[in-house]
Amino acid sequence: MIKITSASNKTYKYFKSLLLKKARYQSGEFVVEGVKSVRDALRSNREISAVIVSDGFCRELDCGSVPVYEVSGGLFERLCDTKTPQGAAAVIKMNDMSGFRPDLTGAYVYCDGVSDPGNLGTIIRTADAAGFSGVIFSGTCADIYSPKTVRSSMGSFFNIELVPGKSAADLREYKDAGFKLVGGALTEDAADYRAADYAKSAIIVIGNEANGISPEVLEMCAHVKIPIFGGAESLNAGVAAGILMYEWARNNRG
Repeated sequence: MIKITSASNKTYKYFKSLLLKKARYQSGEFVVEGVKSVRDALRSNREISAVIVSDGFCRELDCGSVPVYEVSGGLFERLCDTKTPQGAAAVIKMNDMSGFRPDLTGAYVYCDGVSDPGNLGTIIRTADAAGFSGVIFSGTCADIYSPKTVRSSMGSFFNIELVPGKSAADLREYKDAGFKLVGGALTEDAADYRAADYAKSAIIVIGNEANGISPEVLEMCAHVKIPIFGGAESLNAGVAAGILMYEWARNNRG
């Protein structure tokens, strides 16, 4: 175990820099916080650069050959996004998804400008639960590697494919390859989501919380709507995604 007792320590400064999006993408690494997230990461096939624990941490973690850094309590708190950190964090390499091609035997979710990290985490978690192969993100989404996104996914972050930075042109390629795109919309031609045709090779499209699906993406989608029976104007993006994903699952998983 390597001990860090000073904020001027070079390695400590690097760990702290990963709280910033720019540093994450420059280094190709991000941080997960919390005992469950660290354990899930260690059990996954992800490349882990370091495990960081506070000097008061007393739980067992099977870190294998991963370097472990012990950081004094006050300094550890400054590495974390949460107000009451659990005393464990891990530094993880981002996967290179530049060559990603979706598998026609699976289904995916495409997040088109979803701006809230909590919604992204919820969508990742629900996609995992509903048996989807992965979640694809437009370049206008919130950062999928932000601590809130990772935390909100509750470990599902490591279970399915997560593909950032994909455009409407990429979606067009996926559609041409055989995927059916299904998007939630309040257009005149939108079918009730329960009556829509959900192909096995489908991509469920979820739009921005305020503006919905962008016009260039919406044009490629079969339009479905979720009825609202009360006075609410709309559904939360994560909730709407969950309803559509489980309707796909009901149609394709028996």
